[in-house]
Amino acid sequence: MSYIGDYTNSYDIRGHEIVITAPARFDEKTGKVMADLELDDYAAKLALEKYRKQFDIVSPEDIKNLRHYWDFSQAKLAEVLGWNVATVAIYEAGGLPSVSDNRLLKILISSPKVMQKFIDDSKKEEL
Repeated sequence: MSYIGDYTNSYDIRGHEIVITAPARFDEKTGKVMADLELDDYAAKLALEKYRKQFDIVSPEDIKNLRHYWDFSQAKLAEVLGWNVATVAIYEAGGLPSVSDNRLLKILISSPKVMQKFIDDSKKEEL
């Protein structure tokens, strides 16, 4: 038998210790934490969210919103930025952008004029 209770754990994310408290499954007899994929995934997601806030990292939703604003598919955004489409997909699935990609995304999200310049430049490159 098991029960669910709060558990504080630390995660090493890019060399930074991120401490979170989240629900976890415990063994009733031993009181030890048990594996629970759903709860473990939730805790990891909370740790990533805390890291993103602490270090001002764009979220998957931010990237999706950027795409939707410009009515782009993942492939079109990748083309405009000169990235591989897998990079966009990974970031939208929750992967952390590199420092330089994060910096670029923050600029493009906050400045439609800069994004329009990227779009215009990518059209010139097609010719």
